[in-house]
Amino acid sequence: MRQRPTGTGARRRRRLGTVSALVAAAVLATAAVAPAAPGDAGAGAADRLWPEPGIGGGRLRTLAGVLRQDRPGTGWYLVGGAHLVLNLQVSYADHEQIVLRFPPARRVVSVLCGPDETYAPLGFSCGASVSLDRVTVRLGRNGRPVDPTATSAGPYANFWLLGLVEPR
Repeated sequence: MRQRPTGTGARRRRRLGTVSALVAAAVLATAAVAPAAPGDAGAGAADRLWPEPGIGGGRLRTLAGVLRQDRPGTGWYLVGGAHLVLNLQVSYADHEQIVLRFPPARRVVSVLCGPDETYAPLGFSCGASVSLDRVTVRLGRNGRPVDPTATSAGPYANFWLLGLVEPR
């Protein structure tokens, strides 16, 4: 039986190999579920990575905003002025989530959420769960769920939201 090399370098190489395998699997899975063009049933996944211009009706709606809470307990809002808010509105926030609304969509392409340079070093993360008319954002810190009503990192700390949907 072959023994695994030990030491810091070996662990790093194994970790890098694991990460590389996960990234490759994610890329292949994305390619495998990409929609085929009509009448293109025999095409391989790689041939379907770039959809035809007509897919999505040639129009996608952008969802974008900068989510902020100045002080714990003050509520969340989308920053205007220096930042542009596109097709999003904060509906409510409770002890588990922040819910935002947008005009009804036919399909969702994706919605991404990320902490800014203030929240990220403090170990905060965010994730978006999306339906056809709302985005539910949940926050975490160091891998554990966080109460959104008590998370303010200061008056200029943000979570960034960006998404694409196909309008109805």
